[in-house]
Amino acid sequence: MNNIKLRGIYPVSIGTYFSDKSYIENVESVIKSGINIFQFRSKSFSRRRKNNLLKSIYSLCINNDVQLIINDHYDLVKKYDGIGLHVGSNDIDLLTARRYLGEEVIIGVSCYNSIENALWAETNGADYISLGAVYKTKSKESAIICPDHVLSKAREILNIPICVIGGINLSNISYVMKYKPDMISMISGIFEKDNPSKECKKLIKNMKL
Repeated sequence: MNNIKLRGIYPVSIGTYFSDKSYIENVESVIKSGINIFQFRSKSFSRRRKNNLLKSIYSLCINNDVQLIINDHYDLVKKYDGIGLHVGSNDIDLLTARRYLGEEVIIGVSCYNSIENALWAETNGADYISLGAVYKTKSKESAIICPDHVLSKAREILNIPICVIGGINLSNISYVMKYKPDMISMISGIFEKDNPSKECKKLIKNMKL
C-alpha cells in the first residue's frame, strides 16, 4: 500500500496520565500540530479506558486528516474505518494480522535491529517497518540499540517506508536525518515536554521533509 500519510514525525502516545481529560488535551494538541500519522499505544490501560480514549482520539484524527495506528490490539482496528495496526515481536504476527484485517489495512512492524526481519516484513506485506532504538530511551529501557550500519543498509535495500524510533528528540534529530527515514517516531521526546504541541512543531520543522 502506498499511503501518503506514512511520512514525517510519528508521535506515539505516552503510557502515563494524570486524568483522561489532560491525556486527551495533550493528544489533541499533538494531532493538531501538523503531523500525518499518530499511534495510540495503550498497553497499560484497562480495556474500558482504552476504548473510551480511542473514541476521542479516532474522532480527532478523522477531523484533522491524520492516520491513526493502533499498537498491538488488532481487534480494535476492525471497529473503526481506516485505522492501521503496529505490531512488535510479542504481538500478533504479521501474516495472521494480514489475514484477519485484509489487504487494505496499514500494518507496520517493529524490526528492532534486524535487516533480515525488515526484509521478511516487506516481502510478507508490511506497509512500513520501524528500526530502533537509535538511542537509549526512558520509554523502553530494555530496548535493543540499532547500530548505524543497519539504519544505512535499510535505506539502501528497502522499498517500503522506514520509521526510526528510540531516544530521538530535538537535540539529536538532525543527526538521525542523515539516514533519510520516512518517519521518526517519539514518545517522551514529545509528550514529556511542557508543551507537546510546540515541541512537535519544532520537530516537524527540523525534519524538513
